Amino acid sequence: MSFAVRVSPCLLVLSLSLISPAFGQPQSVPNQSVSSETHDLAAALAGAASEEERDLLLARKKDLMNGSLLVALRALSNPYVQKGDYAGALKIIQLAVGIAERIGDRAGLGNALCDLGTVYDRQSRAAQALDCYQKALAIFEEAGAKKGMARALLRIGATHASQRRYDLALEHYDKSMAISEETGDRSAVALLLNNMCTAHSSLGHDSLGLELCQKSRAMSEELNDKVTLDLALNNIAIFYNSQGRYADALECLQKGLKIIEEMGRDGDKRSLAIRLLNIGRIYRLQGRLDQALAYYHESLKNMEEVGDKFGIANLENNLGVVYKSQGLYDEALEWFQKSMRRYEEIQTKGGVSRSLNNIGDLYRLQGRYDRALENLQKSLQLREENRDREGIILTLNNLGWLYQDQGKYAEMLEVSQRAAGLAEDLIYPEGFWDAQDRIGRAFHALGRPAEARRSFLAAIAMVESLRHKVAGGEQQRQSFLEKRHSPWLGMVALLVSQREYAEALTFAERSKARVLLDALQAGRAGLLEALTPRERQAEEERRNRLGSFNSQLTGELRRDKPDLSRVAELKASVEKARLDYEALETSLYVAHPELKTHRGEAPIVKVEDLTALLPNAASALLEYVVADDMTYLFAVTKAVGKTDVEIRVYTLPVKRDDLAKQTEAFRRQLAARDLGFRASAARLYALLVKPAEAQLRGKTNLVIAPDDKLWDLPFQALLVGSNRFLIQDAAISYTPSLTALREMTKRRKNKDVTSSPATLLALGNPQLGRVTLNRASLSLRNEKLGPLPEAEHEVEALRRLYGASRSKVYVGAEAREDRVKNEAGQAAILHFATHGIFNDASPMYSHLALAQGDTNEDGLLEAWELMRLDLKADLVVLSACETARGRFGAGEGIIGLTWALFVAGAPSAVVSQWKVESASARDLMLGFHHQLRAPASVKAKGTKAEALRRAAMKVMKNPETRHPFYWAGFVLVGAS
Repeated sequence: MSFAVRVSPCLLVLSLSLISPAFGQPQSVPNQSVSSETHDLAAALAGAASEEERDLLLARKKDLMNGSLLVALRALSNPYVQKGDYAGALKIIQLAVGIAERIGDRAGLGNALCDLGTVYDRQSRAAQALDCYQKALAIFEEAGAKKGMARALLRIGATHASQRRYDLALEHYDKSMAISEETGDRSAVALLLNNMCTAHSSLGHDSLGLELCQKSRAMSEELNDKVTLDLALNNIAIFYNSQGRYADALECLQKGLKIIEEMGRDGDKRSLAIRLLNIGRIYRLQGRLDQALAYYHESLKNMEEVGDKFGIANLENNLGVVYKSQGLYDEALEWFQKSMRRYEEIQTKGGVSRSLNNIGDLYRLQGRYDRALENLQKSLQLREENRDREGIILTLNNLGWLYQDQGKYAEMLEVSQRAAGLAEDLIYPEGFWDAQDRIGRAFHALGRPAEARRSFLAAIAMVESLRHKVAGGEQQRQSFLEKRHSPWLGMVALLVSQREYAEALTFAERSKARVLLDALQAGRAGLLEALTPRERQAEEERRNRLGSFNSQLTGELRRDKPDLSRVAELKASVEKARLDYEALETSLYVAHPELKTHRGEAPIVKVEDLTALLPNAASALLEYVVADDMTYLFAVTKAVGKTDVEIRVYTLPVKRDDLAKQTEAFRRQLAARDLGFRASAARLYALLVKPAEAQLRGKTNLVIAPDDKLWDLPFQALLVGSNRFLIQDAAISYTPSLTALREMTKRRKNKDVTSSPATLLALGNPQLGRVTLNRASLSLRNEKLGPLPEAEHEVEALRRLYGASRSKVYVGAEAREDRVKNEAGQAAILHFATHGIFNDASPMYSHLALAQGDTNEDGLLEAWELMRLDLKADLVVLSACETARGRFGAGEGIIGLTWALFVAGAPSAVVSQWKVESASARDLMLGFHHQLRAPASVKAKGTKAEALRRAAMKVMKNPETRHPFYWAGFVLVGAS
């Protein structure tokens, strides 16, 4: 499939405003010596309080009323234009126009009129800008000043382009180009190439557009023309962004920011704002919404300071898009309506169509279908009038979603096929895969499975190609895939309906844990090892800054009476430091593309592979796929004496939202020790497991690959009968996917256990700075961060169990974060008995609380730091609260501490699903380790899952800890 180049229109106009000198800083005239006396007069005139005062100054300095004075006034006006102080700039430039007319300096008048047009353009006053440029052109033509003519023609073209009159723009660009080539003005040629690239692209000449931009970049680099180079890089980034080449786009934008910094153009807030906006859009498309918001708000701040109404409207619209993606519909609608009013005020049809499109889709999400259709149709009409082809695709795709929600599949097919056709003509992969997904769903609903299959495969292939172009590391790639999960779900539904269960399972696997699989297959990318000394220093500075704010916040929270205003201030500082660190990390990955070669591609598990994952006929694999309207259960078993596996699929009549509510309600019941949990436990068993009950009869080892909110469901606590829990019948373990399980099992088998004794590294009850000694010793391991004497007893008992020569156990002040980072890589088993804090908003910042130790550490071992460790351990036990929890990344699974441990190299982890009670956690953990250490002749079946089951059963037998709260909170994830 071939694609042409395409520029994103929602950024195109903004980029044009920088490409053209009509929107950039005023161009300089040929070098002319200006005396200090002339500079002083210019400054005095600019600061004069009245017309009379200016006339008096000029009367006293008649000998200085010449071209040099005009040059000095221009130099004074430039900073005002850059800062967006257009009133100040107009005052000076209009003064220059008056003086040029007064002394009869025609060339000076032409230049001053061009500068005046520049300010009008910045203020979105296109008619007044064109009037100034036309007058300047006439003056230059009369004087035969060819460079002036070329400059005026270029500016006229740029103003037409800003009004989407691209044919007129190119007509003037061509005239300017002919003159510039005749005069040998290569800088002007480079700038014209830049402007022409966007105009041609907007007219559909996409390949030519990118070619012109690349030529502009090469020429400006040759000339060391940093201003034009910066503009060319910005436009090339927009091309790459539309192509889905996010890493390449971000690299161009970062180079542009560096040029702005090197040139000392920090005062040019508009240029900076546009770069920040474009970077924010890349983060948004990659699913990093928190980063996108940070860049958008910073960009908006700069746009507001320069008073750029169009830029402000674009930022308001983009902020609405992020809030809509976050499900904050009221906030999103407010931003969309703000941008609509501003677009209407400056009479920008392209902007109005953009707001109408977003408002229409927001109404769809709210179920207000009539309002949605009205707004989307208005948007489509305007975009067709403007020949905004990418915008047309976006609106057509939104109409496809609307018709799907209404069950209007014929209409859905028509608009989606039109969108796919347009996207195929352009290089717009995002629009293409979305349209093909809708086409596949329409064909499926209309009973045309072969055509549906082709469309789903086309959508999947496109997303697969895009995911390798993401800027940044594992977190960025994971969030990118999260919003592009739909084609796989559509394919699974289609294949299940065709009773092609084995292939359906393959596609279910292809949709899960892909980023984790890359890491498991290829190993750690080793970013830090690839950095230059300067980059390493920058990374360390930002990491230490984050650690410092973390330490301050933790210290304040641990006080008996925390200062709430200080807490709020420090939380904001921590969040800002996190975003800064993540932005730097992403930029470092972009700067080191060689790291991409480390990224592997694990083959998806095949039917024949499943046999190895079923060690015996008593085992079963259960994989869930949660879609919007139903849930699928894949059950894989093997009969006694058989080698082939049996795959059955059960369609469970529960919607995603309903399943999430029931799951969370049950988890909360258990976490709160609610005695009324049994009805929920029985209902969820009947819904999720009972349909496969006949196939699972006699199975004593269940490996579950949950999906979506099911990662929060303690299957072990489901009630098979009135008084029998599922864990009483079977050992249970969890895995992100069956393919991930295969890779983790392979990693475990590849470990050289003969040369490395089963050493234990355990940390318990770390000293957390100031503590409140009178807190109850039997505290929950939660955010109160009180002392945990039971945790200390737990690790000391483990020392005795494993033996002093085969264990390292640290408690109190010795249970330090730096010690974990230095020693964890040598241990075969890691055990943390400490506080665990789950960060619901940013799960990769969930952490284990440890003693601070090294001054560069904050004592909070966060998930992103765990992910950087190079672990050789076969098992990691997080005997802390909510360590199994995280954010549900569609397809990827649970993103948090467990995910980080897998990336770091551990094939198995025991983690908790709620805030556990310290004494029962101690008993359960000690029982688990005793089972692991039992002689092979004694322990049953020898799996970690069975060891955890037996430990839980022992706790369950105690009348005081019979409630699932005490024994069901810990789960085994990974290889058993």
